[in-house]
Amino acid sequence: MSVTDVPRAMGHAHFDAIDFHREYGNVVRVGPNHVSFDNPEALSVVYSAYTKFEKSDFYLPFDAKTAHGPVPTVFSVRSEHANRGIKRPIAGAYSMTTLLELEGLTDECIAIFQDKIEDKLKESERENIEMDLGQWLHWYAFDLITSITFSNRLGFMQSESDVEGIIAAIEGRLKYNATIGQWPALHKILLGNNFVSWVANCVPSIAKLNTARKIVEFAARQLKRYEVKNREKLDYQDMLDRFKRTKSDGKLQMSDVDVLMAATGNIFAGSDTTAISLRSIFYYLVKNPTCLKRLIEEIDDMDRAGKLSEIVTFAESSDMPYMQACLKEAMRMHPAVGLLLERIVPEGGVDICGYFIPAGTVIGANPWVVARDRDVYGEDADQFRPERWLGLSKQTRVDDGTGASARTNLKRMERNFLAFGMGSRSCIGKNISLLEMNKLVPQLLRRYRVELVDPVKEWRMEGYWFVKQLGLNCKISKR
Repeated sequence: MSVTDVPRAMGHAHFDAIDFHREYGNVVRVGPNHVSFDNPEALSVVYSAYTKFEKSDFYLPFDAKTAHGPVPTVFSVRSEHANRGIKRPIAGAYSMTTLLELEGLTDECIAIFQDKIEDKLKESERENIEMDLGQWLHWYAFDLITSITFSNRLGFMQSESDVEGIIAAIEGRLKYNATIGQWPALHKILLGNNFVSWVANCVPSIAKLNTARKIVEFAARQLKRYEVKNREKLDYQDMLDRFKRTKSDGKLQMSDVDVLMAATGNIFAGSDTTAISLRSIFYYLVKNPTCLKRLIEEIDDMDRAGKLSEIVTFAESSDMPYMQACLKEAMRMHPAVGLLLERIVPEGGVDICGYFIPAGTVIGANPWVVARDRDVYGEDADQFRPERWLGLSKQTRVDDGTGASARTNLKRMERNFLAFGMGSRSCIGKNISLLEMNKLVPQLLRRYRVELVDPVKEWRMEGYWFVKQLGLNCKISKR
């Protein structure tokens, strides 16, 4: 139990939170006015679609910095009412039906990825190449999000670089936001203050954190390029084309600033989350050869049966049960977000696991904590075991001797799965990530053997809102 906000600002808060709950129970005070919980029933109370629990001021530094001042995005807006207003005109563009119409853009990015691997293999004097796969997965995710948003792939993979330094800019801002978000009142006198922000740019070490405007300006440049494109010559109707900018009566529904904020949200969160999940999938598979072997057999069986396209489609991947279990398990083992999903207890307070939590308290669940809940996922909750999602083993057929069915246990596991959040504030870009992962993972494993350069060495993690992994250095060879 913590009586200070400091531990939540450190880069290892995701592991600390797990330890706190295993030592102190379902409800833990993690700061002077902060309470963390891991109870499955409480999740639906706090995060339901019609919740009265609004976001806390932790999200204040995540507001986009524009010439008009700070502007809330679909992620950072605190009010539930305002959130519905922001999401209404853009939600359709994020539907899986819409995104599947853009699947060809994903194919183009995958083809570039494969071509790069092939070129490097041809140039290599060995049968394999070594690459920082984690970095390449990030480049792939960024190329794709800019492609489906602006019809303008920026060439991260082709140039093998961080285009315009945008990835570094986002990482720097996340470190600031996650830290200062623990004391949001400080933001207004730090980088939220225009004068202080201007001065901070003169100090290189601080300027790395002061990138909020740079991220918005990056998105604005992509919008400007988008506006001068000949839309009739494009093969796909991208996401911006699908935003409902006017109502049925012709009245304006989205201003230019609204469109910019939606585009900025895609840039800010649309690559990191997917890259983190992709790294997790490959890491846990190569660390667990039995699981990897079973997945490859599933892919090969479909391939031999002629059920796979030249580049695996989303529909084909969805027909791979073990593939789906591996995706789910990897995201459970390593959720992208490693801090509390903070909410404010509304008037009247709330009862959580027998504890009365008064109004005004900041309450929330950490995705890492609920993902490692042994009461839900079993004593092996810290182990990568995709089979738990299939209900195939004795351990998942019953729940600690209670006789609960595998179906009941699966529902409990699903309810505790916060990889994309929950309820009305769940990740709007969830389907983008699912599309990217479902296509890339089976496609690469179908063609290449992936191994760790050092099978014994563990990767490193940095937890500043997103829990980024470092050191996914792999050997790639043709199968």
